[in-house]
Amino acid sequence: MKLKYNLYILWAVIGLCCISCSNKDDDYIPPAIQEPEKPADPEIYNDLGFTPHVDGEPFNTYRGLVMAGYQGWFGAPGDGCPHSDHSNTAWYHYRENDRFEPGVLRNSIDFWPDMSEYETQYTPGKFILPNGEKATVFSSYDESTVMLHFKWMKNYGLDGVFMQRFVGEVINNPDGKAHFNKVLASAMKASNQYQRAICVMYDLGGFMSDNTRNADAVLADAQEILDTYRLKDRNVQKYYLYENEKPLIVLWGVGFNDNRPYNMNDVEQLMNGLKEKGFSIMLGVPTYWRERRNDAIPDAKLHDLIKMADVIMPWFVGRYGKSEYSNFHNLIQQDIAWCKENNVAYAPLCFPGSSDRNMHPNNSINPRYGGQFLWDQMYFCIKSGAQMLYIAMFDEIDEGTAIFKCLNESDVPSNEAEDDYYVVYQNNSYRMTQSKVEVTGANEWCQLAKDLKVKFQGVEDGLPTDHYLWLTGQGRRMLRGEVPLKSSWPAR
Repeated sequence: MKLKYNLYILWAVIGLCCISCSNKDDDYIPPAIQEPEKPADPEIYNDLGFTPHVDGEPFNTYRGLVMAGYQGWFGAPGDGCPHSDHSNTAWYHYRENDRFEPGVLRNSIDFWPDMSEYETQYTPGKFILPNGEKATVFSSYDESTVMLHFKWMKNYGLDGVFMQRFVGEVINNPDGKAHFNKVLASAMKASNQYQRAICVMYDLGGFMSDNTRNADAVLADAQEILDTYRLKDRNVQKYYLYENEKPLIVLWGVGFNDNRPYNMNDVEQLMNGLKEKGFSIMLGVPTYWRERRNDAIPDAKLHDLIKMADVIMPWFVGRYGKSEYSNFHNLIQQDIAWCKENNVAYAPLCFPGSSDRNMHPNNSINPRYGGQFLWDQMYFCIKSGAQMLYIAMFDEIDEGTAIFKCLNESDVPSNEAEDDYYVVYQNNSYRMTQSKVEVTGANEWCQLAKDLKVKFQGVEDGLPTDHYLWLTGQGRRMLRGEVPLKSSWPAR
């Protein structure tokens, strides 16, 4: 019996050992095999093929620069400009239908500037901020305004601006010329102080092929600027933009098919006259300039004039939004190839979004997508070989393309009118009326202003008011090869 008992004990021990071993095998987890890490894709940096501009040096070419358009056309009563207190010109470029107050067609701006840093401010009176305070605006006529804007350009890395000079407002128009001359004088001073590039751009809107607004008057104005600022002496206006060893000047509005009252012969006369004075030439042309269709005239002379120019800039605002931009990739790449072949510098336009509903309530809003729309354009153009960019615009709050500091969406003043009224769209134009109007034409309408729900736009909530200035500066760094060429911008 003892032996049998001992055998039972032995088998029990053996069984327990087997069970124990079996459990160990079941619980055993072999060490993980370390897969070798895939090397990260190497960062790609843009290569301009030349050394970009060095801070403090003159700007000898547009190549390698990111420049913006600068309207400089805002005025206010009491700013000192001769036109500022005239009933028909007060609140210059803020007003619509001779008013600057809340309500569609009663003001012209769609974004409201962030006024926290302006030395001189003006109070329209009827625009109320969400905190109950009265909203204020700036005047471009004030030197302090322009100096602040150029300070921002330096702080955020924008190379400089093209100073808009509207032919319809400065030629044979003393009040308008007084305004734009003062703004230009302030900008020339700010250019030297903050070492930013500056260039005069004539917008040919208002140019007429007659004796009142002709090429001679524009050429005389250009000569006046050349002499006043001694643009050929780099020791005086050191940072005026040059191209091909000559001061650059721009003619915008060349080749558009919207029945402008001037033709290619008029433009050629202007170009030849400016070249005789010693300028190099940049042309602002339509989107479809190369194919001479859609927004461009079919006249083959357009290409002849472009080949005479040093630089061209096609106008893209309103042509696409974020979802349609890829449809323009091929066009831009072919534009770049054409310009290389014909030895013309190509400055593609990039813009943050657009609006323009207070003046044109039929217009739709082109959203900004927090900056992704602007970045998509800058990234693709640089990736495709563009060596310079034109940003539309620095201070254009009327059409909602401004990149400078604007209030956030939740901080803008109310745009609700004190009284209600009707807005009529008829014969391709708008008007206001106190009574309802019966309209019968196709696409014509009459609606209460409040039902149109036109409010001020703003920088997206959650983003700083300087977001688009900062983003433009990052685009410049991408162009210069200082940050990677990527479809997403660097962390801030």
